[in-house]
Amino acid sequence: MQTRRKAVINSIDVSKCTGCGTCFKTCGLDVFRLDTEQPVLSPCMAKCPAGTDMRAYNYLMQVGKIDEAAAKLRERNPFPAITGRVCPHQCESECSRAKVDGAVNINAIEQYLGDRTLNVPPAKPRIRHAQKVAVAGSGPAGLSCAWFLARKGYQVKVFEALPEPGGMLRYGIPAYRLPDSVVDAQVEQLRALGVEFQCGTRVGKGCDVGFDDLAELGFKALFVAPGNGVSRRAGIAGEELTGVFHGVEFLRDVRMGRAPRLSGRAVVIGGGDVAVDAAITAKLLGADHVDMICLEQAEEMPAFPHNIEDAKAAGIGIHPGWGPLRVEGDGKASGIMVRRCLSVFDSNHRFAPTFDDAETRLFEAHAIIFAIGQSADLDPFAERLTVERGRIAVDSVTFETSFWNIFAAGDAVTGPSSVISAIAGGREAAISIDRLLSGAHMHSEREENRPVAEKLPGEGVRPAPRHERQCGALSGFAECRVGLDDIDALDESMRCMTCGAKARVTFRDDCMTCFFCELRCPSEAIDVHPFKERLPYTLETNFGGF
Repeated sequence: MQTRRKAVINSIDVSKCTGCGTCFKTCGLDVFRLDTEQPVLSPCMAKCPAGTDMRAYNYLMQVGKIDEAAAKLRERNPFPAITGRVCPHQCESECSRAKVDGAVNINAIEQYLGDRTLNVPPAKPRIRHAQKVAVAGSGPAGLSCAWFLARKGYQVKVFEALPEPGGMLRYGIPAYRLPDSVVDAQVEQLRALGVEFQCGTRVGKGCDVGFDDLAELGFKALFVAPGNGVSRRAGIAGEELTGVFHGVEFLRDVRMGRAPRLSGRAVVIGGGDVAVDAAITAKLLGADHVDMICLEQAEEMPAFPHNIEDAKAAGIGIHPGWGPLRVEGDGKASGIMVRRCLSVFDSNHRFAPTFDDAETRLFEAHAIIFAIGQSADLDPFAERLTVERGRIAVDSVTFETSFWNIFAAGDAVTGPSSVISAIAGGREAAISIDRLLSGAHMHSEREENRPVAEKLPGEGVRPAPRHERQCGALSGFAECRVGLDDIDALDESMRCMTCGAKARVTFRDDCMTCFFCELRCPSEAIDVHPFKERLPYTLETNFGGF
């Protein structure tokens, strides 16, 4: 009796493989695995300021390793429950899945993994260093630096000027976008690592704790992250009238329980994210109608598109192409006169707005909120550190300041930026502080120069609908967006095409020669050998699936 030779998977042509994952998603016998550790980045990874490995954590979710996926995400971003709510998710703009049916909902998956680990105490560091490090500021950069230093075993103490830890996360972002409970849980994880917090304390010259005081207290290094907590003034007539507010301070007062009572009409001047938050907050505080007025045209507004859509959904009127001229009123604001803005920048793209004074318009308002930018209070640091154009000057790689053991990151260094950028800066500063205190070279092997994958999946990949988080109507300041559940999060992770990964045959003996992997591989990288026998009868072959 002649024995039939079993056909098995012979090879995968790695030069053709794009890592789309169709093979292991198709195989009913779990023959394949992916290798996501590759010399090329996926486009989403390259776009993320923190270099988060979306490819790896989505793949880990695809094979059911949810806790490992969360750990992979937190290697570079320790606060995904925060960024999953407030990150602008620019990574999605580069997602290759958009060519098929829509970008992967990376931000929603990030929130899902972050919420899963939000109340799980982190593992204690295996070593404990004797050196102490001070952190001035508990915003995203300060918390990030404290986290990575504490994970390495350093004794870290965070000084915060405001009553509770969190900085702009707690006092600058409305609770309907980022609840206190999320910030509290992330702070508790830091405390579990041994990080101390001393609130109501400013650091710097003429403050509660001076630079010399830190040295006497035994701190060997200082990380400075004061953030941008001061609103810029418009410098126009009537700005001092009662009923005029400024964006950052307005939002801070609301979060501290000092919210003004609003009624009638309100106007917000500005087109950025702080302006959007101020406008929606004014509506929640009782304003009957809120208008946003900004210099930029609609397509040039600096606020992220999803925030602008939130404003529209809240009934905020948006009026682009106007600039403030003066606040009207006698002791109390009654309106604001605006004039047509012809251009915002000059030919060298410097901020230099031009106006048509002949075209003006009056907006009646009982409350006027200026949200035209913010800056940092750097006076406590100016004597010790180099400050250029309102920002702390640092080394672009190490975040070292002009003083040898002081480092800085966040908005006080970069200007207004995203939470994830501040987290990345805090992480890199922590690496530098560790190297300084351990006697290592701070610049060596720091910059990652991996290229972005050029051959990307897409063609031939089967469509699958994107899962969105559900948004309810705003009800006070309660969080209105509901995260994905287990099923939808796992299903959404399966849409990730893990660009630039490589497939490998891991359990070859399990192959039953159904040929689905070879026939469905979009890049024709799989070869089943030693012979091509007649395809087995399946529902798909019987009904013309091939």
